[in-house]
Amino acid sequence: MESAKLEKVNNNDVAIEVKDLKKYFGDVKAVDEISFKINRGECFGFLGPNGAGKTTTINILSCYLKPTSGEGRVNNFDVVKEATEVKKLIGIAPQENIFYEELTVYENLMFFGKMYTVNSSILKQRANNLINKVGLEEKRKTKARKLSGGMKRRLNLIIGLVHDPSILFLDEPTAGLDPQTRRLMWDYIFELKKRDKTIFLTTHYMDEADILSDRLAIIDYGKIIAEGTPEHLKETIGKGDMLFLKIEGTREKLLKSIEEVKNNEYVLDAFYLEEEMETRVSAMDGVGKIGKIIKNFTHNGLQVVDVGIQRNSLENVFLALTGRSLRE
Repeated sequence: MESAKLEKVNNNDVAIEVKDLKKYFGDVKAVDEISFKINRGECFGFLGPNGAGKTTTINILSCYLKPTSGEGRVNNFDVVKEATEVKKLIGIAPQENIFYEELTVYENLMFFGKMYTVNSSILKQRANNLINKVGLEEKRKTKARKLSGGMKRRLNLIIGLVHDPSILFLDEPTAGLDPQTRRLMWDYIFELKKRDKTIFLTTHYMDEADILSDRLAIIDYGKIIAEGTPEHLKETIGKGDMLFLKIEGTREKLLKSIEEVKNNEYVLDAFYLEEEMETRVSAMDGVGKIGKIIKNFTHNGLQVVDVGIQRNSLENVFLALTGRSLRE
């Protein structure tokens, strides 16, 4: 697997490149002319709702589905014309489980490792290391069908790593997992990043894309609608931090103060919600501006008795771009 012929790379900084990629199923445009590059050693998030085109893109780049048109390259190998070479370079953890139910955890890793012609002595050590890394050591001899859902997802992940690929496709790796197991999976993905693995991560979880991705693209209805680092997207597209204030005082003074707050250049909006009896202020760098915002109210004789804040998020970015939240 370390053969020199696999290193067909013209640009050492680019691991995956997609140009004008399309995949149509009849009249359905699953992937609609998308283009992007993934740098070597980065985690590239593909954030979007179910049905947005994430899995279709992965299936094309991992050579399991041919595009209608356009081009995909992995280490400069064409995913259609040079599929055999691409498959040797990549590891995949798909949404569906790929292991054999009647084999144990260890047997599954040995089976798939042999499929990739990993040296036997290396394979045994690697299989045990992977099992330990994801907390399955006590289930080493347990048949896969007897594992919990979270354990099955962990097994699915390490099967894609048993041949130590340089490029990983992780398709919704934490879908349906409990918070503890999600965190364990995140920790392991962080470890893979430290080892300079190139990771293509699809997810519909906002927090996951934000935390794990070096850069990301937001895809919806088969089209990429935004691309950049999570922080850049939040700073340039999101609607800022939201402050929630409980304020005591006369209604007249409160409404006057809200209008004054709106005059600050860093405030995007301010309004009062009657039912919640709560004032909300949307502001860029709301955390850093809390003191100034509170002064806008207190100098008019009002008393701020409680303050809450929701930090700017990728959900704000998505809502700003599409006008709706992510579909489940």
